[in-house]
Amino acid sequence: MKANKIPESKFKRILCWTWRQKSRTNICPDSPSLEGKIVAITGGTRGIGLETVKGLLKRGAEVIVLSRNKKKDKNIIRELRGKVYFVSLDLGNIKSIRNSIEKLEDVLMGREIDVLINNAGMAVKGETQVSPQGYELSYAVNVLGHHILFQECHRKSLLSENAHIIAVTGDIYFLEDDCTANFVYIGNKGVNAYSRSKLGVMWWARKIYNLYPQYKINIVHPGVIPMGLGANQKSIFSRLLSKALLTPKEGAQTTLICVTQADIENGAYYHNALGKATLPESDPVFNLEKADKFWNELEDIYTNSYKNDFSLDRALA
Repeated sequence: MKANKIPESKFKRILCWTWRQKSRTNICPDSPSLEGKIVAITGGTRGIGLETVKGLLKRGAEVIVLSRNKKKDKNIIRELRGKVYFVSLDLGNIKSIRNSIEKLEDVLMGREIDVLINNAGMAVKGETQVSPQGYELSYAVNVLGHHILFQECHRKSLLSENAHIIAVTGDIYFLEDDCTANFVYIGNKGVNAYSRSKLGVMWWARKIYNLYPQYKINIVHPGVIPMGLGANQKSIFSRLLSKALLTPKEGAQTTLICVTQADIENGAYYHNALGKATLPESDPVFNLEKADKFWNELEDIYTNSYKNDFSLDRALA
């Protein structure tokens, strides 16, 4: 896959998201086959996630979809062809994750996950919203929930020895400089919280690369697709928007490429329009002090939430 450097200029970087991104987005080949592979994906019942699931099933993978809206999402899953299972998961609620891990174990029946795709993401509209545990909601869903999901899969040996982890971000992250659990904003600034969470995804994936060398890790910017305002496909605005932005199917291609293609480099960031992307020196990803604080906060929340489980592990060892 081609490699390109992301420009230092903010304006030029933003242009990379939109300028001719349709023609610059690679389409994933139908081969190789994913027969015999088990893929777990969050947020796989709508948008890019659903199209990713369809692409995985088309290539023969067995797919476990972890998603929140149990009744509606189950109906979507029933319409898919292939080996696909549904596990209810609310990433914004730590208690839900605990229950979902147990259900995931039931589906696996002693087998292991070959690919874990952290795809789910949300952007809050309006003023600050918090999770049941009191954390800013974009942080709780987009970062913390995925961290706990990964750590529990790792702790319970649900991941194969060389599992591939894919973290879906958004290149809009570079507009922010921190990601914390207690971010508070006034007014309609949910996009700031979203961008901060996507910076967190970048920091998280780089930490996984350094701390868990047994796994392969990649970060994906899938491209920009219409959401919310693009829901009415008959509107003039939506038709104009569709000329510049990707369809969900197009947005799924970079993730599918990372799952299937042999030349994907461990630890690399893949951008739908740039291929393997090299970050500029000014990128907030390289603020190691903030990255460490971010990681430590995630770990503190996780260990405090599961300390009784850890005590039981030690007792059984």
